Amino acid sequence: MLGLIFDIIGAFLVSVEAIKLENLRLLRDRVLKRIESYTLSPWIRIVDKNGRPIGPKPPSVPVDSYPWLFTSFHYLAGLALVSVMDTALGGRLHRVLLVASLWALSQRWYVAVVLFIMFVLLCIVTGLWMLGELVHMAATKAIKLSTMFVDFIDAHTPDGTVGMIGFLLLLIGFILQMCGTYMGRQRI
Repeated sequence: MLGLIFDIIGAFLVSVEAIKLENLRLLRDRVLKRIESYTLSPWIRIVDKNGRPIGPKPPSVPVDSYPWLFTSFHYLAGLALVSVMDTALGGRLHRVLLVASLWALSQRWYVAVVLFIMFVLLCIVTGLWMLGELVHMAATKAIKLSTMFVDFIDAHTPDGTVGMIGFLLLLIGFILQMCGTYMGRQRI
């Protein structure tokens, strides 16, 4: 698997000449930077007692127009991450939730109400938001790294560095695949 990853990245770097630098620059400027601007969090504005902003106004980001959408995506991403984790763990998360719910319902009514309120506030309101923020930060970082990768390719293609790195990654990938094939063969 590792060999295949090296092969894919190496082939991409070697094929930069065929892709053309202009197309990579368009990808960076029109797609990646635009997506990055949509992943930026809204700015916090500090105000005085009368509600007037203190200090210079921060630059506007697209999410300023739709804060409810930004919040909704965080909860949705958090729920998706919990669902993926539950599936990866073979359904253990929802089984734990079910057992904990049955236990809470077997308690006195006022204990069950307090536990229910704590669950809603800590797990649903706060927990899903924080998991969604984790997904948000990972997506933002992945887009920034992609932009940096395209910048690196743009800066180092004319002197041949990108082609050499691509060739070396292809070579490493093929060697790893050859080793994997050799070690995975059936022995007679």
